[in-house]
Amino acid sequence: MEGEPRTREALVQAAVNIFQQKGFQMTRVSDIVAAAGVSQGTFYNYFRSKEIIFREICNDFMEQVRERFVERTEHMFDGETSDEVRTNLHTVIRDVFAIYQENLAVAELLFREGIGNGGLFKEIYEGILNLFLELIREQVEKGIEKGFLDIDDPEMASVFLFGLFERALFYYLLVRKEMDSDKLENGLADFILKGLSFKE
Repeated sequence: MEGEPRTREALVQAAVNIFQQKGFQMTRVSDIVAAAGVSQGTFYNYFRSKEIIFREICNDFMEQVRERFVERTEHMFDGETSDEVRTNLHTVIRDVFAIYQENLAVAELLFREGIGNGGLFKEIYEGILNLFLELIREQVEKGIEKGFLDIDDPEMASVFLFGLFERALFYYLLVRKEMDSDKLENGLADFILKGLSFKE
């Protein structure tokens, strides 16, 4: 059943906030509707369960990541000179930071809840993992073809790069809750290029 878009959005935002505060397991539908200021019946007009709304929240995040990450990383190792490649990589790193900062609450849900739980969490987390690995691997292969990178296994390199981004962002954005963006950007870029045997 369809209703007011603002009501649906209020439910989604309330769910994100409550999941973040209480954790998925401890959250009840009654908590979400109380935070959204609607009746429990209204919730079920839009979502059959808290699992469904959680899945929708995560799927929306993944779609945003897919669209923006594809757009922003398609030139990761483009360029005719090493300076151009380095500049492009810095741009990609800044843009990835922006994606996570703009979706910080959902990213926190996935990284805090998704790693340690099975079932729905495992499915969603593995979906995000596979999405990132595919996108990164394509860019590493492009860098190898252009002669800028010297690495034998693009798939392994993509796993290392994903882990580097994920843990760095998790630590600085969610644990320390602060980061020197410029310092982190420069550190990540240098680490990535050295790890991929970048040819200056």
